Amino acid sequence: MTPVIPMLKRDWIEFRKHVIFTILFWVLIPILIHTFLAIPLSRFIIMDIRYLNWSAAGVWISSAGMIAFLETANRLRKIHFETRQIDAILQSPVTNFELLSVIMIRGVIFGLCQFVFAICITSTLNHEYFGISNILFITVQMLVIISFFSVLGTIFGLVISNRMIFIQSSFILFLLLSLGMGTFIPMSYYPDGFTSIIGNIPLTTVFGNIQAIITHESIQWVSFFLTIGLIIIIAIITLIISHNIFRRI
Repeated sequence: MTPVIPMLKRDWIEFRKHVIFTILFWVLIPILIHTFLAIPLSRFIIMDIRYLNWSAAGVWISSAGMIAFLETANRLRKIHFETRQIDAILQSPVTNFELLSVIMIRGVIFGLCQFVFAICITSTLNHEYFGISNILFITVQMLVIISFFSVLGTIFGLVISNRMIFIQSSFILFLLLSLGMGTFIPMSYYPDGFTSIIGNIPLTTVFGNIQAIITHESIQWVSFFLTIGLIIIIAIITLIISHNIFRRI
């Protein structure tokens, strides 16, 4: 039997030990982002639709994306730099691919759980509820976004050993994600030069797809598939880096 399943079962046992704290965290994060980011910006940003309904997408993206990123990055940093569990893992039949797969899957699962809590909370706060088809389309887009940040977290976890640098990098990523990629501030509010660069990034367009679903507009599938391709490329790069850092298998 592949080692992936036992490793995921071990993670599940570990999760059960902290389930109450984790669920409280999943509840608190969307509320904090909504309260301290979406509500203040709603006083300055004028849109054709209610801003808080539109910015709900930003709450989902920033909370779920960062949770997936931090979960994979912190998990990999823990076994690589902090506890040196990697030494024991390298002596087992577990391959680099299997190890990274488990960590990425863990990040995706945590990100999806955070998304579920976030969409429930914002729907309740904004009194907006989506049909089954809209939820399905939103979930598909969010799955790609969460996967991207889960894969991105593995690179950060592999190469950043200094905890302070990691914290600063994570904070900068959150600022870029929330304030620099159109998740809380419409792209029309940015300078044209900035928009011409950020607006052409496939991931930014996927963010816009979720907002388009909320406003009942058409979505762009080309950027969706380009983002999937980017995820695969980053995953391959991560695997190559892991071979150079850990071992060749």
